[in-house]
Amino acid sequence: MNSQFKNSNLGFYLYAVIIVMIAVASIFVFWYMVKGYKLGTYDENTILGSVYLGGIKEDEVEAKLRRRVELWLKDDTIIFETTYQGYSYEFDRELFYFDYDLSIYNLVQGEANDLVVSFQGTDRVDIFNELQNLEFVEASGVYFDFERLINDVRLDAGFMKSYSSKKLEDYLIDESVAISEISSVELNIPEGMFVDDVISGVNNTYQDSKIMLNSKELFDVVAALGGELSDSEMSVLATGMLDLVQETNFPINEIHYVPTIDYITYTINSYPYFGHNVNVNQTIDSSFSFYNPNDSDYYFMLEKTGETTAILSLYGLPFVNEIIVNILEDKIDYITQETDNDQILQIGYDGMIINVQRTITDIYDNILYDKIILFEFYPPIKEIILEPN
Repeated sequence: MNSQFKNSNLGFYLYAVIIVMIAVASIFVFWYMVKGYKLGTYDENTILGSVYLGGIKEDEVEAKLRRRVELWLKDDTIIFETTYQGYSYEFDRELFYFDYDLSIYNLVQGEANDLVVSFQGTDRVDIFNELQNLEFVEASGVYFDFERLINDVRLDAGFMKSYSSKKLEDYLIDESVAISEISSVELNIPEGMFVDDVISGVNNTYQDSKIMLNSKELFDVVAALGGELSDSEMSVLATGMLDLVQETNFPINEIHYVPTIDYITYTINSYPYFGHNVNVNQTIDSSFSFYNPNDSDYYFMLEKTGETTAILSLYGLPFVNEIIVNILEDKIDYITQETDNDQILQIGYDGMIINVQRTITDIYDNILYDKIILFEFYPPIKEIILEPN
């Protein structure tokens, strides 16, 4: 009987079914060991805000998010701000409203997702008005896209960033309107030098005679124009540059000057270059350089006004702070020496000590900077006369 059962087709099918069931059970066990136990949990690399959700069960997510957001809001080391020319405004993070349900619903597994963040009631309007009425914003004289700014800050909150600092310079509504002429100076081109040559040299490096002063960069006249202009041409150009950057917040890095006065042409009272004397000499590696510390670019514009004259102008965002420059002159009297040699007689000329002082005052009347930014010394020339008989 048993032998007949073993040899029957029914027996074969029963054995086959048992083997298949064992195989299926084995596959299921293997799958569960690898993947099945993860049912109802989030994939690896799934992030919402700054909260890692890999391996977290779905019903645990909202509670974890709420705890982490609460800690984020209470963390005083986290800064959300906007800045402009040294001034800042800090956003109140308590005004951010986090929509947990919608954030979880929109979540894409295996990726970094932002939390859905918004403002409730009139909070957004209040923030907009508060930004618009900031004293340093009103003093700037330019217009900013605060709607875009607020939206970008909200997006940073959606990723629960530990630091968000937005430069208002990046939110100008119309940069072409905001950029204006800061100041200008006339350049006197000496005999033997031609305005067209100077402008041509500048245009070979910069478009439309715009000499760019990039944000957070050092400008060196030799590095920028040494391949196009001669030392004397760069000296004339740098003299105008020095005149214009004094009433800015640009630190002067390197400067050289000629410490003598042409008394055939000038007197001690008529010399026009006190505080604006620049000498560029590539042979002895003497250049003129300064640094633009601002978050926006500035530029010089060179324009021809005559065969021997040109206007150099500084353009950029107006400075919010008041910047005043004083050229302090301290005359040094010449001495008189007697001699019996009438071959060495000479006229005496007074000397001069020059200190250029820059004072920067903020909109709250606080003095932020009050220092000498430039020193020049013009030694006196002694007078030599004949000894009396």
